[in-house]
Amino acid sequence: MEVELAINTFFVLFCTFLLIWTILGISLFYSGLTQRRSSLTLLASSLLFYALVLVDWYIWGYSLCYSPSNNRFIGSLDYAVLRHLSNPSYYLYATSTRGDIASVVHFLFNGHIKLTCVALTFPACAAERGRLMPMLVFVLLWSAIVYNPVVFWFWNDNGWLAVQNSKYPVLDFAGGNCVHIVSGFTALAYSFYVGPRNPKTLEDYRSSNNSFVVLGLFFVLTGWCGFIAGCDFNFSYNALYIITETLLCACTAGMIWMAIDYYFSAIPLGDCEEIQDIELQNMGASNCLPYSLRGDGTNATREKATKMQRSISVVSFSSGMMCGLVVFTPGGGYVSSGLTIWKAIVFGVVGGAAGNIGTRLKYFLRVDDALDIFSVHGVCGVVGSLMVGIFADDVLGSKGGWVSGNWIQVPYQILGVVVTAVYVFLVNLCLLFIVDHIPGLHLRIDKEYKKRLRHNSDHNNTDSEPRYPTRSEKAELQGSDAYDLNGEFSMDYMEFIRVINPDDYATEPLIYYDQEYRHENTFVHQDEHEGLRKRGVQEHN
Repeated sequence: MEVELAINTFFVLFCTFLLIWTILGISLFYSGLTQRRSSLTLLASSLLFYALVLVDWYIWGYSLCYSPSNNRFIGSLDYAVLRHLSNPSYYLYATSTRGDIASVVHFLFNGHIKLTCVALTFPACAAERGRLMPMLVFVLLWSAIVYNPVVFWFWNDNGWLAVQNSKYPVLDFAGGNCVHIVSGFTALAYSFYVGPRNPKTLEDYRSSNNSFVVLGLFFVLTGWCGFIAGCDFNFSYNALYIITETLLCACTAGMIWMAIDYYFSAIPLGDCEEIQDIELQNMGASNCLPYSLRGDGTNATREKATKMQRSISVVSFSSGMMCGLVVFTPGGGYVSSGLTIWKAIVFGVVGGAAGNIGTRLKYFLRVDDALDIFSVHGVCGVVGSLMVGIFADDVLGSKGGWVSGNWIQVPYQILGVVVTAVYVFLVNLCLLFIVDHIPGLHLRIDKEYKKRLRHNSDHNNTDSEPRYPTRSEKAELQGSDAYDLNGEFSMDYMEFIRVINPDDYATEPLIYYDQEYRHENTFVHQDEHEGLRKRGVQEHN
């Protein structure tokens, strides 16, 4: 192996290892943002998806994305199970505009890009209400019919939207379309189809572990540098500029998002009734809104909202940094050089503002995107792709963007964004419908929830729902950790409750505490009851 080839191969292999940290960071990030009853599902399920998708990638996913084909929409099976590597002439993966690396490392690196897209999307797209097993089946279909064709369009030389050999060259350096728009619009379709979370789970909403959010962000930030720089397949000064601009863009976007939230954190959002019409009416989420949005009409709450002091938020800053990473992904090497580092600041400002504003879209669309995947990845992916059409340099086989005199690149970018978004959203809805109607594979834990929601909406009666929950609703209220993981929780204190008064507890074999189903709800088994009662008596005395 030649020295240059060995260096490039080792560099991309190192970036592949960084992507594993990215996947772990995403899992920690999402796990910390969800409530404690579902936090382990968000943390551990990425490992299940990792194993499933990597095997799928080996069997035929890589071939469908990167093998030569007679059409311009999907690859052949010539590279299935890496059988092409039996021919020594395929040991090298050569590119015309980027570096050359060993083919097996190209397989591993791009496989982990796909795994990153999966981790960004699943199971967070149905957080706190979706079932895990049907989602695994859906991911297999999504991989073959959604992700693989889109990657072929942009990153295979035969793709109809590829920079090389295409009438419509759309610039996508590291996955603005292939990763983020696919992720964002998949999450939008999934959240729309499974319906909103049960409002009983939203009262006094509290994220499980904000420390996980910060720790996960550090992992993501580290791995993302390898994500974007590795797509150049070349260890050079350009890779160093890409890493520098990635970090600058992320930091800028984080400060912009936090500044916006800091300014609006002490400002009531207007009339409660008007906002409540836009808010997630059918989700019953008024109890989890800021005081200025709650519809109780009391002067006390309005006064409290008015006097609320401005404050910074670690979660806001973390979300903003994530937007900065997303918005810079499609640009990458197309906007990175020693003379244009300032572009990272522009991308960060626009990305942080767009992501923050994008979080409001779910209220107008009436889609309960629990972790804002659509706004962070869908909206920022679209914005980043469009900005590449403006700011791209004439490098890596492209003619540049508008600032380089190639204004036609902007319409090409719009074409790529629209085609990807529409295709991903509509095909995902069809796949969700198919999986949901397979016996035993209903997508939601409480499979009757949407039916009850439509019934209440049609009769304009929110009190028609029975006072005591059905069996499937109880399962959803317990959380996905209890349902999908057989009661395995991320922290042991999930098994306990705070004892206020032992007389509050009944003596049935399975006791449901607090009839209003607030945030502290839990189930207590009979064999734990006496110990809790004795401890409660001691504390009460």
